[in-house]
Amino acid sequence: MLRISSPAGARLSDLVSLILLTTPVAALVLLLRNPTLDPQVQVPGFHFAIVTLTALCGIWLAALILRAADRLGDPRTFFLGLSFLAVAGFFFIHGLLTPGVVVHYVSTGIGWAPPLGLLLGATFLALSSERPRPGRQSRWFRRRRQILLGLLLAWAGFLALAVTRPGLLANHPTSLSAYTAARAQKVPVPGYVAMPTTTRFMPHSGAPAKRASTAFPWISMSILGISAGLYLLTAWRYAGNYRLTRTPQQATVVAGVIMLTESQLSFFFASTWRISWWEYHILVLLGFGTILYGLLTGYRQQGGVTATLTSLMLDGSVQALERSYSEVLTALVAAVETRDPYTKGHSQKVARIATQIGEAMGLPPEALRVLYQAGLLHDVGKIGIPDAILSKPGRLSPEEYRLVRTHPFLSEDIVGRITSLRPTLGAIRWHHERLDGSGYPEGLRGERIPLEARILAVADVYDAMTSGRSYREAWSEAAVLAYLRQEAGRLFDPRCVAALHRVLHRRKEMGPAAAPAEAAVAGHS
Repeated sequence: MLRISSPAGARLSDLVSLILLTTPVAALVLLLRNPTLDPQVQVPGFHFAIVTLTALCGIWLAALILRAADRLGDPRTFFLGLSFLAVAGFFFIHGLLTPGVVVHYVSTGIGWAPPLGLLLGATFLALSSERPRPGRQSRWFRRRRQILLGLLLAWAGFLALAVTRPGLLANHPTSLSAYTAARAQKVPVPGYVAMPTTTRFMPHSGAPAKRASTAFPWISMSILGISAGLYLLTAWRYAGNYRLTRTPQQATVVAGVIMLTESQLSFFFASTWRISWWEYHILVLLGFGTILYGLLTGYRQQGGVTATLTSLMLDGSVQALERSYSEVLTALVAAVETRDPYTKGHSQKVARIATQIGEAMGLPPEALRVLYQAGLLHDVGKIGIPDAILSKPGRLSPEEYRLVRTHPFLSEDIVGRITSLRPTLGAIRWHHERLDGSGYPEGLRGERIPLEARILAVADVYDAMTSGRSYREAWSEAAVLAYLRQEAGRLFDPRCVAALHRVLHRRKEMGPAAAPAEAAVAGHS
């Protein structure tokens, strides 16, 4: 198995992020176990303000994404925007129903709006993180206006029911705290009925309050379980992309989705108006705000929300990595390759092939990132080799060949000056080693050669032999594959050769559509 040693800075950053993201759950547990630390803070006006602010933040976020979805014609971007719009709409209704601000009675709709919005948002968010299925998702995208109209009608219908039938769902509590309070037969605060998990209901007609049922809130429990599961699934998928690319946009989506998940725990377990109950409002606002911050950061870095969302939604490791590597690395590789027209594009092709081989072998995202970067930079040391040797049409002299064989050391020295790229040094230094010890620069054998170097060796040989050089014609793909099969086990790792076969077979199955997709991504890099 390929082991990746991430830089200390990245490990520390991940640790700090993990601590910050788990703090709300720890705080919730502390407050629930210590009621003296969890007093009631009943401020309807502030509730209305924070919920409305959250809804407006979500609507702004959704508008940015949906506008970009129209430009891109991408169904998953549409689902991403729709997820935030669904949550924001129900939260807006949640704010309007705050007793004592806009309305002066309690409707059970105020307690049902947040979980329903978060459930609908979780469903759309999970769809946005799926691998694209052109037939099905395209049909949904073509009907996007009908879907938006349907969502608007759902909000209107829910609000109408909440206003005209305010006690419709009074017989079923929306949270565990409401169930517990109903069993204890607590009486609401005189002059104001607690919300949203009220144990009594006061209709706007002024009739006496009805006792809430003590039925266990299995509906709320089901909503919580489904939506939390969908949010965690989405966070896991985006976390995989973040491990691959380490881009801030992926990180902010993961953090925001986790906060939305944690908000539901607070809503379900906390009692109305207590500090622990206020936590869920803060978490939804922070979740929206974090993702919005990521989009705005991407806007500044990439020149537009559309470009940011394109990098967020790319499929496959190669496309995502091509969007994430910096202009400095691109310029460095270009400086080397412009000296020899025969090797132009070689480094990028080796990076792609090596990443695809690693993906076919089931390596983790961190390993794929190392492979891509190592493939991109494995030949930068050739900048120290004289042009006369690099472009010599005939056979090299022993002295010239000895000089060429120093390029792995030179590459290692150049790349090693960049702290974040140090995990690539093993692959760069030893990508010319061979299993039988006949390679260079150190003649390593077998398992002593790191796996990433063995993968890079296969990718490097495949691209070099299928490309023409000043001293020979290009080999056909079939001839190169035959050579690699013949030397598997002696020069090359058989697992890497087999993985290359799977990669090329998949390319053929995908047909000519695969190449334009890669070229389009590369064109944005």
